Amino acid sequence: MATKKTVESPEFLYLPLESIIVEEQIRSGINTESESFKTLVVSIKDRGVLEPVLVTQKDDKYFLLCGERRYHAAYKAGLEIIPARIINAITQKDEILAFQLSENLQREDLNPIDQARGIFAFIQAKHPDKNYNLDGVMSELVNYDRGSQYAAEEFSATVAEIIKISGKSTRTLHRTISLLKLVPKIQDVIADGTLPVSQGYIFASNLGSPDFFTIFDEIMKTPVTNAKLEKMLTAYKKAKPEKEPAPVPMQKQVAHLQSIKSYIEREAGTYTKPDLQVLIEELRAFLASAEKQLAAAPETVPEKKPGKGPMV
Repeated sequence: MATKKTVESPEFLYLPLESIIVEEQIRSGINTESESFKTLVVSIKDRGVLEPVLVTQKDDKYFLLCGERRYHAAYKAGLEIIPARIINAITQKDEILAFQLSENLQREDLNPIDQARGIFAFIQAKHPDKNYNLDGVMSELVNYDRGSQYAAEEFSATVAEIIKISGKSTRTLHRTISLLKLVPKIQDVIADGTLPVSQGYIFASNLGSPDFFTIFDEIMKTPVTNAKLEKMLTAYKKAKPEKEPAPVPMQKQVAHLQSIKSYIEREAGTYTKPDLQVLIEELRAFLASAEKQLAAAPETVPEKKPGKGPMV
């Protein structure tokens, strides 16, 4: 039986930590005080780094593509070297983000806000000439969901790539990115798990609620169900508008004028000429207004259209 030879791969090396350049990753930051990070440090002390980080060569050093958490945990554990897989010729920002998305979006410990930032950054890097803002990306996702023919061809290709990497539906991508419309203090509680991401979606879709921040403060003190939160945020939409007062019937208006006429006749001789002159001017103005309305008035009052009854 022939023995297999061990072949050294130039794509896999143990690299000194000091030779690796660490820049901003998809994650917004590594919480070195979290229990999960401390557990990882203990594991690395006991067994070493089991999963290599991904790097690409940059001059005489290496640029970290994926594995920032493992990198920092290895440093905390006192290691001087770390196993690394070297990916050649990765220089474009969208290529770097693609690797980071591929690794991070499938990890359970990546919080929803970092997922949203990663997806948004990837789309922006793919289409730098479009200058996509948050609303533009969300609008394109809606068009894509209607059918790829409604979205720009290049954008459709990018969405297809993200779906392949993440395994998420277009609707989930839209809801995830919508979290970035929330103010930082709400994003923070979603990121740390204090507020369920499902309720983050509800807040993001009801930014116009007049009691938005009051409701947020209330549920942070006393948590509620998703259905209750939806009801609280949309209650203003169901409030009945105040009814406009019905116009006074013309018969009552005429009766009121007749009563004024009778009063003036009964009190004849008690008004001065200036008083009567003011009254006549007001009556002339009233008459002119009535004649103006007369020209545009309908012959009869239009009948109200009956509402649609139930279908049978």
